[in-house]
Amino acid sequence: MSTVRRTQQERSAATRAKLLEAAYASLLERGYGATTVGEVQQRAGVARGTLLHHFPTRGSLMAGVVEDVVERRLRVLTAPGPDAGSAAASWGEMVDLVWDELRQPPFAVALELWVAARTDPDLRQALLPLQERIYGTVHRSVTRLAGDDHPRAPMLVQFTIDLLTGSHLAGILRPRAGTSAVVEAWKVAVQELARREA
Repeated sequence: MSTVRRTQQERSAATRAKLLEAAYASLLERGYGATTVGEVQQRAGVARGTLLHHFPTRGSLMAGVVEDVVERRLRVLTAPGPDAGSAAASWGEMVDLVWDELRQPPFAVALELWVAARTDPDLRQALLPLQERIYGTVHRSVTRLAGDDHPRAPMLVQFTIDLLTGSHLAGILRPRAGTSAVVEAWKVAVQELARREA
């Protein structure tokens, strides 16, 4: 039985993916401050030279993680839109989609990177264009779910993302009583706000 040998390009891509996975796991478990080049090297089980070949600096490694996190968040958020002629999802389903995504690990890692980027100019430069990409994609995905033709959809989607992000962040250190009631109340409110004028 012959073994299929991977090309150099395939091996390189696999090593890069392993390094990004190790950095992602470290950010999730230990935070930005503890996610050093040495920590990622040890988690990935590669030689230091191998890591430096793919990511010469910590900044370049974190930039790679930013791109990876964008892809992870989009996998959670990008729900197939309604088929032509079918009814749009309810506003309550749209609220659930956003709320569920905010409580997934990719958002926690993104939060680590956003906070670090406030004082790290290189990370901020890497994060800015990707942030615009994810915001744009989130808006399009969620707006499509709610119904592209609704005149208030962009505004209500923005309200939903901002309100739920704030509610989630307020409970990061300790879960707050009443947060689920806020989410349920917003479902009712957004349905009312979305009602078309006669």
